[in-house]
Parts: sequence; C-alpha cells; structure tokens
Amino acid sequence: MALAVLFFSPANAAEADELKRGQYIFNLSGCAGCHTIKKASGKKSTDGFIAGGRKFETKFGTFFSPNITPDLNAGIGKWDFADFTRAMRDGISPEGKNYYPSFPYTSYNKMSDVDLSALWTYLKTVPANNRANTSHDLEPPFSWRFLISIWKIPNFNKSPMLPVEGKSKTWERGRYIVEALSHCSECHTPRNIMGGLAIAMNYAGTNSSPEGITVPNITSDKETGIGKWSAGDLDMLLKIGMLPDADFVGGSMAESITYSTSKMTDADRAAVIEYLRGVKPVNNYIKSKNGANSEENW
Repeated sequence: MALAVLFFSPANAAEADELKRGQYIFNLSGCAGCHTIKKASGKKSTDGFIAGGRKFETKFGTFFSPNITPDLNAGIGKWDFADFTRAMRDGISPEGKNYYPSFPYTSYNKMSDVDLSALWTYLKTVPANNRANTSHDLEPPFSWRFLISIWKIPNFNKSPMLPVEGKSKTWERGRYIVEALSHCSECHTPRNIMGGLAIAMNYAGTNSSPEGITVPNITSDKETGIGKWSAGDLDMLLKIGMLPDADFVGGSMAESITYSTSKMTDADRAAVIEYLRGVKPVNNYIKSKNGANSEENW
C-alpha cells in the first residue's frame, strides 16, 4: 500500500500532467514538421526526430532547421529555461545572437508562461540526437546577422496578446492557438520586401512561401478564401485533411494536419474554427506556379 501511495503521489501526478501538456503544446506548435527531415516517402524520419536539418529555400537564401533534441553538443542540452524563454520570446540565442525569423519567434513570443514551461518540460524528455547542425546558405547582406536587430524594429511586435472586448472565451482560445501556437500567419500571410509579415494581407495566402509551396487564402473572403465553408467543412479539414469537395490536402498542409491539427482536442478545434470564420476577409486570388487557381492550392 505504501508503494502505491508513493507512486500516485501528487508530485508525480503533477509532473505527468505537465509532460502531457507539453507534448500537446509541442504538437500544436508544429515543432516536428520543421525540425525533422522528411524521408523520400514524405514521412518523417523516426531516427532523426527534431534533430534538425530540414531545408527551407526562400528568396533570401536557404535555411536549415536546427537540432532541438537534448543533445549536449548538437542540440539544446546545455540550455536552461531562461535560454529557452529568451529564444522563444525574443529571438535571441544563449550567446546573445539574433535568430533569423525563419524561426517563428514572431508568433511564439505570444505563448503563455504556462505553455512555455510545459513545452520545455517535454523537450527535455525527447531522445538526444547528435546530428550536427547545417549552416544556413545565405549571401550578404542577408548573411549579416546583426542586421536582424534593425529588421525587428518594424517587423517584430512584442505586444502581449490582450483579450478583445466582446469576444467569447472560445474565440480567444482559437486566436491564441492560431496566432501564437500554430503560427498560421507565418505561412498563410504574404511577406513584405524585408521578409516581415504583410499585416494588411493577414492570412490571405501566398505563392512565395518556402519550399516553393503555394499557400491558400484562409480569410473569410467568399470568393478567394474560405468564406463559403461551413464549420463542418473546417472540422473535417483540421481533423482528417478533407476538403469540401471530398478531395484531400497535400504538401505542407497535410503535414500540419498529421502532426498538429489532427491531435487537437474537440474543444480546441472548435475554438480554431470559430476564430478562423471571423478572420477579416481579404480578396486575394492566388495563381500557383503550376497554374492552379485558389481553390486548388490545398
């Protein structure tokens, strides 16, 4: 009996809850997608889980995601929670250097203290991997990291995410997931000439995303966005990747569904749907590189 009491002690239960929450935040934040190299099949490499090395080609150069396993040399094993918080909130490395905004700290900085702590707890439990990081392939002036301090002035909004008067708790939860955790705007919003988010076109889609992917308009615009979609349509998209015409998404969105949105609780998925259906409509007809129209960009 004494052993059973010890095993189910409040401390252990609290730690288990923190770890479970951290894994959930990890999934919603899409960490596996960016920090794991895909196999030729398109599936994630199980032996390189979040060990970095995934390539992202942009007009500014080629970026490679880093190893975020607890490995002491190649990963983040020497970091403490303060280092992690500074990286996520300020885009600054433990050595005091700016991170390139290919790392979406511009969204993650809105994460709550509770969720940051839980995510850190989970990351420390992932198997360490000594895969060496690959240096970014950038030409001047984009390789001049000190210029990011200037970039941050107009492009990095560190204001806290405050409640919006008149909005429901469900809407607020959906906004938090979409804007902070899942950082949807980082892919679905066009970039300005400096590579910052073009806020006036928030969620309006782009054909200039990394990896050459055309990203669809997810504003409530009825012509070029998802304004005609029902709540059920969005639920099926986020749950299994099925579109209103019964086709299924591909590319990076399929990854996001497999490793992120499909793992949402029903309540969180409903919150995301409520928020997305209220996003300001932006009419932005996107022609992809292969000639597909907006409806086919999924």
